[in-house]
Amino acid sequence: MRYSEEIISTVRDSSDIVDVISQYVILKRSGRNFFGVCPFHKEKTPSFSVSPDKQIFHCFGCSVGGNVIHFVTKIENMGFKETIEMLADKAGIELPTVGISEEESARIQLKDKVYKINEIAANFYHEKLYKPTSKVAQDYVKQRKLGASTLKTFLIGYSEGVNELYNHLKQEGFSEEEILASSLVNKNERGQYIDRFRNRLMFPIQDIKNRVIAFGGRVLDGTMPKYINSPENIVYNKGRNLYALNIAKKHSTEKIVIVEGYMDVVSLYQRGVTNVVASLGTALTEAQR
Repeated sequence: MRYSEEIISTVRDSSDIVDVISQYVILKRSGRNFFGVCPFHKEKTPSFSVSPDKQIFHCFGCSVGGNVIHFVTKIENMGFKETIEMLADKAGIELPTVGISEEESARIQLKDKVYKINEIAANFYHEKLYKPTSKVAQDYVKQRKLGASTLKTFLIGYSEGVNELYNHLKQEGFSEEEILASSLVNKNERGQYIDRFRNRLMFPIQDIKNRVIAFGGRVLDGTMPKYINSPENIVYNKGRNLYALNIAKKHSTEKIVIVEGYMDVVSLYQRGVTNVVASLGTALTEAQR
């Protein structure tokens, strides 16, 4: 669907350009405006200007400019509709769904639920990592010399029990249908709900909007398979995403280093290589290039 000019204006006016651009560029005030190094071309002297009064940006070096929608569209390499939805989500604006079928409306609502389930699961696993019962995971991250800041940046966690996450999600009010749609829980032939990830170091996978869309889990006791991953589902397409791209793009929009696995990314990041991502078990697709 296409959004009306009124909706577009509301989203634009609710998204302060200085706040948004500050998430990508280090800005310093000079007079009435803010300046920083342009993220769209190489330069040493800051020529990238942001006007809080006019709510526009302009680079005197490469001449790129526009409003907050133009900036996000360009730096995130997204379509106009995606940009509006991303900014609306950050601003807490509920976009209209007039003109879509009941089936599509139900699908949108289920996707929203799964995004929320994934977010809760990521935090649940991350908090679990620091509990006394998680010594095996704590020993592993110490062995790999992963600091607290790195663990928090990647939301690394630990999954333990057979149905701990399922019980937690039920307590949070989610239905069986919503939980199963997340692929974090399976239902066996006896009707029992079993967590997909058990006794594994957990790596949440986020999209460029910082939404948790899937998980990878590394075994810690030597059993096989070494890694298991979320299957594709209503919010996850592994051929359209890269692990840690949401983190890498904050550090570089010009060059990205691609490695094989989650721990390769995390280990390099720990050592100062911050523009690094990993494919998600597939050869690079056209959407990932």
